[in-house]
Amino acid sequence: MAFEQDWRTELYKGMEVHVTALPRDDANSVWDYSVRISQPGDDAGSESELSAQSGDDADYPSEEEAVQAGFVKGYAMVDRLLA
Repeated sequence: MAFEQDWRTELYKGMEVHVTALPRDDANSVWDYSVRISQPGDDAGSESELSAQSGDDADYPSEEEAVQAGFVKGYAMVDRLLA
């Protein structure tokens, strides 16, 4: 069965940060995340110019912890973009 992504969005410094948690195994016992940065109003599900996977090889024990880590990474991406 395919996993349906549930994108969460927060506005940060005029940009939208979209984060979704991704299960790393069939039991959903460890999680990762994906981040997309877009202009306000853009669809989170569409490809954006600025996106990232966790890239830290971390396994998050819950979906919520993966989402929170994703927002931290997304905010840092926006900060670099606007610097």
